[in-house]
Amino acid sequence: MHELRPACVRAWAGFISGLLALLLVSCGDNGSNPAAHEPAPFDVSAPIAGVNFDVSRRLDDSALDALESTSVSWIALTPFGWQPRFDVPQVRLRTTNVRWGETDRGLAEIITRARERGIRTLLKPHIWLLEEVPGQWRGTIGFEQETDWRAWETQYRAFILHYAALAQRQQVDMFSIGVELHRAVSKRPDFWRDLIVEARQVYDGPLTYGANWDELTAVTFWDRLDYLGVHAYFPLTSKQDASVADLEQGWKAHLRLIESLCVTWDRPILFTEVGYRSISGAAVQPWNYTVQALVDPQEQADAYEAMFRTFWQQDWFAGVFLWEWDADIAIDADLHGDDDFTPQTKLAQAVMAHWFGSGS
Repeated sequence: MHELRPACVRAWAGFISGLLALLLVSCGDNGSNPAAHEPAPFDVSAPIAGVNFDVSRRLDDSALDALESTSVSWIALTPFGWQPRFDVPQVRLRTTNVRWGETDRGLAEIITRARERGIRTLLKPHIWLLEEVPGQWRGTIGFEQETDWRAWETQYRAFILHYAALAQRQQVDMFSIGVELHRAVSKRPDFWRDLIVEARQVYDGPLTYGANWDELTAVTFWDRLDYLGVHAYFPLTSKQDASVADLEQGWKAHLRLIESLCVTWDRPILFTEVGYRSISGAAVQPWNYTVQALVDPQEQADAYEAMFRTFWQQDWFAGVFLWEWDADIAIDADLHGDDDFTPQTKLAQAVMAHWFGSGS
């Protein structure tokens, strides 16, 4: 593995080192702020060409064939912790009576069979809220009482450390300590720093956290992780039929923010999720899975193209996990009329395969 600090950091390295030295001399070190984690070496030979891999039933070889045919080199697997609603401090770990691909046995088999094909794995546990409340989601999980926060943190810790241990047993290539938990992350940063320490005692591979696009600056523990994970559902346009050029323009302000985070935290940027539905206006609110719109596979493909053009050649960019790839969809399926996120058998799959395969 070839190690290289992100390009956006190298230019600032001398300045930042000097500034940190000055701060240490001025303020001293009382031991209350542990040193930042030295990040894992970053392989710059090629960005991660990944998909979030949804597996509901026992994996068929044809599903792995489809990944290989599209030059996928990584998969992300998503077991769930089950929470009654956003304001109830319970996280239930279920390893049985769930879909096969979310059981411990299923996860282990998928990881092993993917590795046999040369495909690496990110294990990325999510919270699933069983009761939907308008305007609330995992990003607003939070509580008014300290006792509720502590109860939730105790159960969340057990949930994450269970999967960290599974990741260690199965030699998973990367592990995420959470995703899209904006309020919990911003209100309880010490919990997350402690959780990272505990996760590293269980799992010895690289760690990330998948921050939603609007919470990137709220995370204050990036220096304890190896990759700065982004769920990159940034709004890019107000147009229903935006061109690739329109969408590239829409990325510019977000690109500046992302580069600034790379400089600040000295970490490569990894899109732990990014995706678009095959609808008109796909890049207006990319996160919105409920909006009703005309089916438009070209708009999805154009959104993929703009994203790859903007990021794939950046040498601080660690890669992407596209949302999402369904193991149950046959390699020759006809998804004409489908408006969901999957690129499978759509125009977007050709865009994805091109960039994953050639990188330019």
